Amino acid sequence: MQDLQFFDQPISPPRPDRDATPRARRYYVWTVGCQMNVSDSERLEAALQGVGYSPAARPEEASFIVLNSCSVRESAEERILGKLGELVRVKREQPDTRIVLWGCMVGPDHRSIFAQRLPMVDHFVAPSAVDAVVALAPNPVYTLDEPALPVASWARPPVSVHVPIQYGCNMTCSYCVIPLRRGRERSRPLAELVDECTRIVARGAREITLLGQIVDSWGHDLPGRPQLADLLEAVHAVPGLQRLRFLTSHPAWMSERLIATIARLPRCMPDINLPVQAGSDYVLKLMRRGYSVARYKALIAAIRNAIPHVSLTTDIIVGHPGERSVDFAATYDLCAEIRFDKVHIAAFSARPGTLAAAQEQDPAMAVPEPEKEARRRELERLQETIATERNARFLGQTVEVLVEGESKGKWRGRSPNNKLVFFAHPDDLTGRLVPVRITRTGPWALQGEAVGSS
Repeated sequence: MQDLQFFDQPISPPRPDRDATPRARRYYVWTVGCQMNVSDSERLEAALQGVGYSPAARPEEASFIVLNSCSVRESAEERILGKLGELVRVKREQPDTRIVLWGCMVGPDHRSIFAQRLPMVDHFVAPSAVDAVVALAPNPVYTLDEPALPVASWARPPVSVHVPIQYGCNMTCSYCVIPLRRGRERSRPLAELVDECTRIVARGAREITLLGQIVDSWGHDLPGRPQLADLLEAVHAVPGLQRLRFLTSHPAWMSERLIATIARLPRCMPDINLPVQAGSDYVLKLMRRGYSVARYKALIAAIRNAIPHVSLTTDIIVGHPGERSVDFAATYDLCAEIRFDKVHIAAFSARPGTLAAAQEQDPAMAVPEPEKEARRRELERLQETIATERNARFLGQTVEVLVEGESKGKWRGRSPNNKLVFFAHPDDLTGRLVPVRITRTGPWALQGEAVGSS
């Protein structure tokens, strides 16, 4: 999955008309991790609202607190552990508060290696088990008539909604703990997904992002072995849907048919994340990625040939055990050659139980921490320059922005290429497609002026 995101506020902010809701029926969800975790939290909030709960702005205002955790890197676990430390005071002052640790710091069997260290936690729940979390809510007003998984119980979903299409992962990448925490791959049926997307859009969502750990492997375990291209075509036909995206692809599963389908469907956005992880065949073999640099470059060429204005993002790990200076130089050169729109860069962090964690115990393979950090910073400087130059091409252009909400007095939304765009306008444009002329560009976002709305 993509690089970590960090959310220090509820995904669903409290609404003024819910301010009188008693603490006994308020929840607080705090999320660290990838888009799959964000999606799980969105679905949990929908389900909690479906049983009569309202979001709280602060944990002390809630009777039910859920921390959705990530184990992809040690820093993510440290954030969760730090937050739990802060909640000790809340638990002491309000002993009836129920605290749940959810997500990848808990295994598929609802057990966690952290359990003995966390006496403030009342329950441990495995990743994506939305129904199991909802069942722990202490004061439901009523019971959902349908499973908690669909977002249909949300009165009004966000403008852009993440929809998981599969859970788990069958890959054996050396550095990744996801298969150990989320289990083997399970694809959700096509008809179920189309039905869910239809209900989400009918309730107000305008953009859907289909999620999977290896999203383009979806369907291989279902009867008839459908492909992601089939699902894209089916969801694309949902009435009222304006934009369709998917995350995260794997070079071993990206097919010519999938590329052609994205190019053909007008509501499939020209925005593809294709993690490369390293630009050296030697390191890719150590990582067990299953492809070569030549295969990756051929995929990039095929994508750009079919979708000339595509935005390409990737993920890279520097400092994997065994990575030599020559290997890092190859990764640097690959980024300079391909010129990604965005690169999620992480210094290697050993995760217990993975092959790479064992590899790092070998002094001959371990990369010193200062060297990891130096390589990360060097690659980030290169990418900032490339992103600045890539985004400069939008200056003076008018792009269609799907407005997601307000931020610091301006409207915030994304272009078809998934560029973050800010602009001012007196009206509430949430959920609208607005033509915006770009007046200023930078490496991370664009600024502009609205020239109309639709």
